[in-house]
Amino acid sequence: MMIKVMVTMPPDLLKAVDEAARKLKLNRSQFVRQALREMLERLQQEEFEALLAEGYKEMAGENTAIAEESSDAQTVATKEVWR
Repeated sequence: MMIKVMVTMPPDLLKAVDEAARKLKLNRSQFVRQALREMLERLQQEEFEALLAEGYKEMAGENTAIAEESSDAQTVATKEVWR
């Protein structure tokens, strides 16, 4: 089911949309639907990438803490061996 939506845009944008739609052999509605879908997909991808980056930063902090603990334990163990 399709719902009609009225969109207001400046004449130069409408002209560019119509030209691009014609080149792609799409009507105006098809072009706008495709453009909106692509924009929404891009936004979802950006949100996903931001979450990944945040997760990687958190893991880096945890990995650093683990490495420091391991280094401290190794230092203590080495001192015990050489006593």
